[in-house]
Amino acid sequence: MERGETLLDTVLRARADAPYACKGGVCGTCRAFVVGGEVRMDRNFALEPDETEAGYVLACQSRPTTADVVLDFDR
Repeated sequence: MERGETLLDTVLRARADAPYACKGGVCGTCRAFVVGGEVRMDRNFALEPDETEAGYVLACQSRPTTADVVLDFDR
């Protein structure tokens, strides 16, 4: 990762087909399940509280708080 970039930006460099639409935390297209590590979401206008409690984040608004993060876009 480059300093200050979101998880989605990092993923797009390696996987051009990563799901996203708005990059603003509104549409929810980039919703991902955090399999490993921890992240912090800057904004969230798309996920319900039960989704975030279950471990889902918006990759376009998330930044790592641990050295390694593993996301699952298909769950």
